[in-house]
Amino acid sequence: MAPKKTVAVATENLVRLGVERLASILMDIAADQPAVKRRLRVELAGEAGFEIVAAEMSKRISTLRSARSFIDWQKRPDFVRDLDLTRTTIAEKIAQTRPDLAFDLMWRFMVLAAPVLNRVDDSSGTVGAVFRAACEDLGVLAAKARPDPNALAEQVFSAVVKNDYGEFDNLIPATFPAFGKAGAAALKARLTAAMSARTTSDRYDSRGATVRRALQDLADGERDVDGYIALVPVEDRNRPAVAAGIGRRLLDAGRADDAVAILEAAAPKQRTQRSDLDDGFERLGWDGPDADWESVYIDGLEATGRAEHAQRSRWAAFEERLSVERLRSYLKALPDFDDVLAEERAMAHALGFRDFSSALHFFHSWPAHREAARLVLERHGEINGNLYYLLDPVARWLEGTHPLAATLLRRAMIEDTLDGAKSKRYRHAARHLAECRSLASLIRDDYGQLETHDAFIARLRIRHSRKSGFWPLVADPAGGKR
Repeated sequence: MAPKKTVAVATENLVRLGVERLASILMDIAADQPAVKRRLRVELAGEAGFEIVAAEMSKRISTLRSARSFIDWQKRPDFVRDLDLTRTTIAEKIAQTRPDLAFDLMWRFMVLAAPVLNRVDDSSGTVGAVFRAACEDLGVLAAKARPDPNALAEQVFSAVVKNDYGEFDNLIPATFPAFGKAGAAALKARLTAAMSARTTSDRYDSRGATVRRALQDLADGERDVDGYIALVPVEDRNRPAVAAGIGRRLLDAGRADDAVAILEAAAPKQRTQRSDLDDGFERLGWDGPDADWESVYIDGLEATGRAEHAQRSRWAAFEERLSVERLRSYLKALPDFDDVLAEERAMAHALGFRDFSSALHFFHSWPAHREAARLVLERHGEINGNLYYLLDPVARWLEGTHPLAATLLRRAMIEDTLDGAKSKRYRHAARHLAECRSLASLIRDDYGQLETHDAFIARLRIRHSRKSGFWPLVADPAGGKR
């Protein structure tokens, strides 16, 4: 029986349906999907002129403002698309002809953030992302519309002192180019007055911290490094993360000696020699708690002519936690041929690194197939099968050139799943077992002292014979009934 042919839903094929047929189909779809109907209304309004589009957007904003129903995770994707359509229509269509009108509408749109986020499940952050994008749009529109600087300063002040959901976090940097000297001075005066009005207490003052950050954003816009530093509480300046922010600004201002002095005063305490992955679920690829401080400090050393000290710091960071970034910059600073020898030394160090998972992640990130496979073969007893988010991609990465190493990684995941009776992962374990079976023909007699695939299967059947939820999936890896 000849296979059935399918017709691709492509532009050229849809054109053949004709205008009237397509219009009829769209009307049928729009009748059941309000979001599609709104999109069609916007497109039709665009044909009639920007005034009609603006009226539609104003109406839509008012509707969103008055809505009270809760939006759960199932309805969220459609709601996000509709919300972003409103934003882009204002920022792109209306702004082309009337940036001032678009600017006013975007402010009204931003005011929706709090009421909208109060009635939506935004665990994915997609709704908040629409409003953060709108905040950036405000900056672009302000530069085009050129509103009164004092009025703009008042609007920005009112927004940043509320900012309950972080929607206005980047408002001052986004709109700063539109302030001019008068607007910046007006905003600074309002923020300074608000800061002075805060009562000091032993408890954390979130509102005061918000105003302080806004003043720091303003200082950054004015490139006033000393003004920024003055706003940092003295007790916080010895924290590595805070010192890194100050140091970077001083470096950008050409004050490298001041930067190094600030950074050295806030040098992190010596970290103990331990794995950053002790519990098995820590953030692989995490480059240490003080990586930002370290980056700025190394740049400061370079800027003050202490290149050798910078190199020692890079190598020490690599040795301590297998930092890919530090090793790359270390090798880049070496003369030709010296970098080859240094890379060989680095690979040897990683092969013997105290934590297997960190070493495997390093080789995968570098990338170094041969060394990764060698690590697995020589230290397979240290594989943590629970780290599926590391082992699965590395196994796929190695299977073409080092099938035995890939097999050992998958076996570790299978055994961790079965030993822990992690039933939610049984389907994945069955898939890994099928992948091991497909690689067995490539390994053939090269298992050495390790179990063959058949021996591994036999041991699993004896040890986990009662895992009734697992074995049917092995018999049929797709999970269907036999």
